[in-house]
Amino acid sequence: MTSWPEAWLESLKKAGRTRNYIFSNHAFKRMGERDISDDDVQRCSLEGQYIEHQGHGQDLKVLLQGECDDGSTFYMVVALAYPRPVIVTVCRFKEGIWDDLGSMKKRKK
Repeated sequence: MTSWPEAWLESLKKAGRTRNYIFSNHAFKRMGERDISDDDVQRCSLEGQYIEHQGHGQDLKVLLQGECDDGSTFYMVVALAYPRPVIVTVCRFKEGIWDDLGSMKKRKK
């Protein structure tokens, strides 16, 4: 029997093959600011490394690590949603900007 993360990641890969996902306005804005392309997001949905899943009440999300065309690393948060997954945000972690809190990072003030 397939576990929840593996089944959901397979569903995301299926959506990624045809770009059958939704971009939140926030994600679309951050992609522009951080020079992360539609192709980068698609590649992450297909080949991204699973980091963790997050459950906040009924809101289920998965965090993936992907790679841009230039080889730089980025992270993508995707919400489990019906009928299509939602790309919630994309980000990069630069030393000096983020505090490492163990299982998560928090932007420094």
